[in-house]
Amino acid sequence: MMTKQTVYSQTLANLNIAQKEAVHTIEGPLMIVAGPGTGKTHVLAARIAHILEVTDTPPYAILALTFTESAAINMRNRIVSMIGKAGYYINIQTFHAFCVDIIKTHPEYFAISRGSEALSDLEKYEIFQEILKKEAISALKPLNMPFFYIKDCIFAISQLKREGISAEDFKTILDEEFSDDMFEGLKKTESQRKLLQKQKNYDLLQVYVSYQENLKRRFRFDFDDMISLVVDAFKNNELLLREYQEKLHYFLVDEYQDTNSAQNAIVDLLASYWGDNANVCVVGDPNQSIFRFQGASIENSLSFVKIYLNAKIITLDRGY
Repeated sequence: MMTKQTVYSQTLANLNIAQKEAVHTIEGPLMIVAGPGTGKTHVLAARIAHILEVTDTPPYAILALTFTESAAINMRNRIVSMIGKAGYYINIQTFHAFCVDIIKTHPEYFAISRGSEALSDLEKYEIFQEILKKEAISALKPLNMPFFYIKDCIFAISQLKREGISAEDFKTILDEEFSDDMFEGLKKTESQRKLLQKQKNYDLLQVYVSYQENLKRRFRFDFDDMISLVVDAFKNNELLLREYQEKLHYFLVDEYQDTNSAQNAIVDLLASYWGDNANVCVVGDPNQSIFRFQGASIENSLSFVKIYLNAKIITLDRGY
């Protein structure tokens, strides 16, 4: 009968050279560039198991963030098969689940009702209907078709939140982009096109502001707010941030190419206590972005090495 130690030892023995290097590099920032079929999930699981085997780090001090529940379950099962029940105590969660836990554990830091749940899609749609019906906007509310752009508004505001852009930030961006001198020298047709674009964006800003005020009145939050609320709480409450920094010592992020600005902010804030030497490991492939456009996924990789100047980069290029 195979023991857990035997499974763990065999797992390490069966890794190729690059995989072994990724597993054994457990101190300091690390970026693993892993293409399809290179065993990245297996390597992540083995790396976590290795941390627990060779250090005195308790399981709850490791945070592994994924995009889906199925990915989290898959990773946990692999770790448990290698090292046993200690694998059940590791923080392996989706970004949203991790943030919801923080919100529910520390409700005093969040301006929402205790026990409040995220809006359902239907509730969100109804709120946007109400906003578009009452707001004095024109470019996003065609005559006799007030809800023509409702799905576009919902999507656009969701994207802004995911990139960590608040309504105030959005206004600043618009004021810079649509300054008065931008229309100088433009032909009439181009000027009218730019003017319509400007009006649509400022209409969207008005809808964004109204939506956030609506949520505040209801003491509610939406799915995208889960992460931005925690980012703001970490930035504005040192005690809350310190509590999690003292608790968590290793950070691992799967599918890093698909993380957005708000998700990156969560990891960077948690790791900021250790600066350039933070134990942050990100895994991804800039060419395999699913949830973000490729330019943004490449930007993630570039920003990582700018933030963590001591970062080591390992490429897994052997497919299985």
